[in-house]
Amino acid sequence: MATVLLVARLLHEGPAAYSSLAVLRDKTVGLLYERGETQPYERITFARFSLRWLTENAVRGPFF
Repeated sequence: MATVLLVARLLHEGPAAYSSLAVLRDKTVGLLYERGETQPYERITFARFSLRWLTENAVRGPFF
């Protein structure tokens, strides 16, 4: 069964594009995304963080 988590945290202030989010085996969250300084497609970055970091002090949704 899927769980929907409606929170927002800023990881990069510059332009960004496609991203993919997944829960990893150790229960941390992995995010693979495109980002850059002037263009959103300059590099691909992998970020790992805990669910606690994601939800603490986060902006709560809905975001639509």
